[in-house]
Amino acid sequence: MTQDTFSRRHFLKTATAVAMVSPLVIPGSAVGADDAVPPSERITVGHIGVGGLGRMVYSWTQTVKDAQSVAVADCFKSRREGIAAACKGKAYLDYREILARDDIDAVLIVTPDHWHVPIALAAGKAKKSVHVAKPLGLTMEQNLLCQKVFAENGLTFQYGTQQRSMPHCWKGCELVRRGVIGKIKALEVDAPNGGAGGSTASSPIPPDLGEDGYEMWLGPAPKTPYTTDRCKPNGTYWIYDYSIGYLGGWGAHPLDIMVWGSDADLQGTVTVEGTGDLPAKGLYDCVYNWDMEIKFGDVPLRFKTGGDRTRFIGEHGWIEVRRGAGLTGGDPDTWARNAENAGLSASDPKLLETPLDGEPILKKTPSANHIDDFIRSIKSGQQPVSTLKDAVRSDNISHLCDIAVRTKSAVKWDPVKMTLIDPTPEQTAILSRPMRAPRTPE
Repeated sequence: MTQDTFSRRHFLKTATAVAMVSPLVIPGSAVGADDAVPPSERITVGHIGVGGLGRMVYSWTQTVKDAQSVAVADCFKSRREGIAAACKGKAYLDYREILARDDIDAVLIVTPDHWHVPIALAAGKAKKSVHVAKPLGLTMEQNLLCQKVFAENGLTFQYGTQQRSMPHCWKGCELVRRGVIGKIKALEVDAPNGGAGGSTASSPIPPDLGEDGYEMWLGPAPKTPYTTDRCKPNGTYWIYDYSIGYLGGWGAHPLDIMVWGSDADLQGTVTVEGTGDLPAKGLYDCVYNWDMEIKFGDVPLRFKTGGDRTRFIGEHGWIEVRRGAGLTGGDPDTWARNAENAGLSASDPKLLETPLDGEPILKKTPSANHIDDFIRSIKSGQQPVSTLKDAVRSDNISHLCDIAVRTKSAVKWDPVKMTLIDPTPEQTAILSRPMRAPRTPE
């Protein structure tokens, strides 16, 4: 993307945010003050999904001086109109209207999980760079297709594992990569648990969503009656039509750290087996209470429910990386400060004092704001800190666990050929899912 391309654009200016549920702060640089970047040099951004995390990602974007939010799509009217008013952009029910605009460079996709890859593929076809919230695809088939498409089109793809922009996570993984604990002998990963419940009773669609909004929300998922627990957490996370539950939805974070800090998952045949529960009743039907035993060649990984941590166990001790305290919302710089002392531990604290001189092995972002890295990557043409290739590696582990629990069998995976090894028909069936027309990825 060239300077000339930017200078031909007509940009919308960002104004002070309107008051909503919580303040949306717009810095002076976004309206031309201080060291503001000229409009002709900013990356124009469309936001697709602005509830919950999407709203937070919008707020992070407003502090990036090289970015300008100009459009918002969401199924809920109050969400899209509120954020659009805050950035003086345009609100849409249908995300495709954002993708059709040739004055938009990039989109931030923070929708329910089942929409992540379909919208990313459509955005790639429209020549937009993308940020995609975790987890990646609803199936392994979607993951591999997404990787293929973006490898071919050369557009920037940033995965929403924002802990890679946190200094303490970089430090822990960099120490492991530099061999401070020696060869990796074992791994431990914990992620928060899912659960059962949720009302299955049909209910009127709320006016803020409406018939058209609900149809858009469902998208490629099966047509089902609206219920009060469907289109909000925990329904968006724990219903199998839209997600594989916290195996992927939260497992994405500590599994991503495992991938970033080591290449253990590439060392040989991946074997996955273990236990987990499936709810006997209620709306929620994803795996929970999981306890998985995984082998990467001869390196064992235990993946179970718990906190949010990744422990690297080596020949000379262990280092553990946690997202740390105070990481539940708001300001990424506050995350970094709070996590500095809370997010790292080691078998010997002196391991954490090892100097990290010279050129880093892993990319280190200048800011704890993950969206800042996304925008910088678009402008520079360099890879973002959270790559699609690594997203596929970590997300596939979650899917292999889901397959193992649902089929009550050991699953084997070739990480080079990216295929199951001697799968059963039941295992193969879970690699893909039908998608309701016309939402099938091309």
